[in-house]
Amino acid sequence: MALPTPETQAKVASEAAQSFVDHFYETLNKRRPLAPFYASASPRLTAAGVVPDISINGLVLPSVSAYESLLDTQAGGGGAGAGGSGSSGSAHVNYDVASFDAHPVNPVFRIGEPETDAGAAVKSGDRLSFAVQVSGVVRYGRGRRDDATAGAGGNGDDDAPLEKPFNEAFLLVPHWEAWARNAPRGLRRWVIVSQNFRAL
Repeated sequence: MALPTPETQAKVASEAAQSFVDHFYETLNKRRPLAPFYASASPRLTAAGVVPDISINGLVLPSVSAYESLLDTQAGGGGAGAGGSGSSGSAHVNYDVASFDAHPVNPVFRIGEPETDAGAAVKSGDRLSFAVQVSGVVRYGRGRRDDATAGAGGNGDDDAPLEKPFNEAFLLVPHWEAWARNAPRGLRRWVIVSQNFRAL
């Protein structure tokens, strides 16, 4: 099998990263289930021993459900292990992406790859693994600063959401079941095998 050209790799990585970033952070902000974004959603990858590696501010988490539990704690006002403390009594955390960049890593990722006929349906560039680097701001709390009341005895500063810059790095690989003929609808075509989040 011929390797995809550098141009094909860059195009596939760029388009897949745009889709991933749009959908992942929307899902995160709306507190919907995150499991479909991870390698553990793929029986083929799981059978090959691929387990998502999730690190949040240096805390290594054993599973996607552990990450979701940490997010629930964070949104409830704790969150010390996930990037800071939220506003007391708030149940809202919002991730605002400022920029992202994508780079091909392996033009032909093979772990868990389907055999013969199923694999023949995969197009050039569709076996690519790629890295995504994201930066932005995470906001804890729903408050809005009211400059008219801030400093005038009001609680404008107290109501302002706590904001922290963040960097997040991902490594994504093909979700083999999503590329199969007659694949179930809604499967992500690339899934996370590594995630490293840092609030600054």
